[in-house]
Amino acid sequence: MKLLITGLSGSNGLEVGLSRAVNKELLPIEMKLFPDGESYIRFVKDVRGEDLIIIQSLYPNQDKKFFELLLAVDTAKDLGCRRVITIIPYLAYTRQDKRFLDGEAVSIKTLLKTLSFIGVDYLITIDIHKEESLKFFNGNSMNLDPTKLYVSKLYGVVKNPVIVAPDQGALDKVVKLSKLLPNSTYVVFKKFRDRVTGSIRHEFIDVDVLGRDVVIVDDIISTGGTVANIASYLRGKGASNVYVVCSHGLFVGEALSKIYSSGVSRVYSLNTVPLPVGVEPIDITPLLIDVILSLNIT
Repeated sequence: MKLLITGLSGSNGLEVGLSRAVNKELLPIEMKLFPDGESYIRFVKDVRGEDLIIIQSLYPNQDKKFFELLLAVDTAKDLGCRRVITIIPYLAYTRQDKRFLDGEAVSIKTLLKTLSFIGVDYLITIDIHKEESLKFFNGNSMNLDPTKLYVSKLYGVVKNPVIVAPDQGALDKVVKLSKLLPNSTYVVFKKFRDRVTGSIRHEFIDVDVLGRDVVIVDDIISTGGTVANIASYLRGKGASNVYVVCSHGLFVGEALSKIYSSGVSRVYSLNTVPLPVGVEPIDITPLLIDVILSLNIT
């Protein structure tokens, strides 16, 4: 029995560096699309009796990436793979974790129940929107905390920063980060979302940022409206520099342009998904190495 590592179309190339770092075999996999758009997957080496890590982020084209993952997991199990460990750096559908309106699907529940049923033995993700959502997965799971990666990128760049949470959901993030960045403080803004239209408004608080660096921290940046509104407000209050750091930079449409137009100096994101030019990537490979070693699956 040995450990194999492979990546699907949403791996962002992470399987290459990871396999080298832990000195394990990189398993080639054949993938293609038929003319009608249907996915094809084939393992070109025997996986019978082996442990297999499959890396697949679910963005962009979330539904397509998810079905591709299902094909890979089910095929590996059908071919006699002993254990399948899925590393899903960005887990889609996590923001729909309950019924906000009557009759809605709880999307993340459906996704995780499907992964359980198809045979995933261990699920590893990074900075899931709400960790309690993992209760829907009927197996071993782990949510990796990227705070130390944030610190390694920000240390020496920001001085005496004010760490900003866009909403209460990011409180834990800013508390942890403020403890590791010297001479920092933190504040939490209040966010209100219309459950029907999805529009967002903030209750801005009176915070002293005059002449100070500011770091806005969030798990997912999609359209960029939240970050841009807060950045613009804080620059208006006299902040010297505004930095943005996130775990999953989706940057839909003109999101990045909107963020920089609001006065942001620099944007950082984990490389859990493909990132556009203008975003400084933070490599998640060290996190993945640590967790593989801790699970003793090498």
